[in-house]
Amino acid sequence: MQRTILFSNYDAPGNPYYGGGGAHAIHAVASRLARRHAVTVLTWRYPGARAEVVDGVRYERVGFGRGDPRLAQLIYQFLLPVQLRRFEWDLWIESLTPPFSTACLPWFTRRPVVALTQVLAGKGMTRAYRLPFATVERLGLRAYRYAIALSAHLQSELLAANPRLRVAVIPNGVSRDLIELQVERDEAHLLFLGRLDVAQKGLDLLLDALAQSQPPPTLPVVIAGAGTPRDQAWLARRLAELGLAKWVRTVGRVGPAEKHELLRRAQLLLLPSRFEASPIVPLEACCYAVPVVLFDLPDLAELPPHACVKVPPWDTAAYAQAIVTLARDAPRRRALGQAAKAFVREFDWDTLAARYEDFFESILETR
Repeated sequence: MQRTILFSNYDAPGNPYYGGGGAHAIHAVASRLARRHAVTVLTWRYPGARAEVVDGVRYERVGFGRGDPRLAQLIYQFLLPVQLRRFEWDLWIESLTPPFSTACLPWFTRRPVVALTQVLAGKGMTRAYRLPFATVERLGLRAYRYAIALSAHLQSELLAANPRLRVAVIPNGVSRDLIELQVERDEAHLLFLGRLDVAQKGLDLLLDALAQSQPPPTLPVVIAGAGTPRDQAWLARRLAELGLAKWVRTVGRVGPAEKHELLRRAQLLLLPSRFEASPIVPLEACCYAVPVVLFDLPDLAELPPHACVKVPPWDTAAYAQAIVTLARDAPRRRALGQAAKAFVREFDWDTLAARYEDFFESILETR
């Protein structure tokens, strides 16, 4: 039976300020569901955004294409309840958006709303801004009956906030073509690849670690990705303050071909995040047999220690030492890369999208 499915997510693949992994993950699922269902994704109207159909998925926009992107996230949440009456839909999937995560949509409709936890940002936002985002998030989660968690850790946090939730654990993934990719590696740099978000992605921790690296890595460091003007300005300023600009290169947002070359030539992927859910970039690195260096967070427990290097959370000295040690140990890098390539086979988007569809059908059939 064809269903009418609507995803709401502030971010979108073309958003010049974000365009993060969560937006690409939603498109990966939505485009596969669109083969059998009518699927719409509702995003913020970022500069240049328009209503369009991409890979069978209808993209609709809300808001206005200007203003501070952080404020826009807040406005987007307040606009969502009105959008419930703008569209026809059988099932609404609300991707939880910082800073409060939830817009409490089930309060405004009797039809089923599924909370999609790309990330629970409340605790991180509270640490960064010292405002009660975590408390509001926890209270808001009580509004929901259904949720998708991208990891077992997120599932436990959801159930702690709302024990009545029915939660499916479905991680993010990568395409089968990327999983099967056979690539000729050529180690030329260390790589950070992702959104330039200091508070979440830990760019300040990364730069502090690089400044402590003794001796410094023999290969240059490439930072690829875009962010808000404020975060991009902070990055340029901090690189100069620490004297890192001579061997750390920023390349901005990259397209598929550039991304392929960056991963193919990466000796290590640097993932210094303070909090995450099920990030796609480390899975992509696994497809290229690139070892990942990350902080040992509960959010990232699914990444096995035999396929990456984990250090104590936010210990920049330990992170620096891990980079230096691994950069000197080619056999260990090869072993980690081979294990990573085997691990990522479990994350085929075709299989994961089918699990989304099964969960959605189980909700609709029991109503």
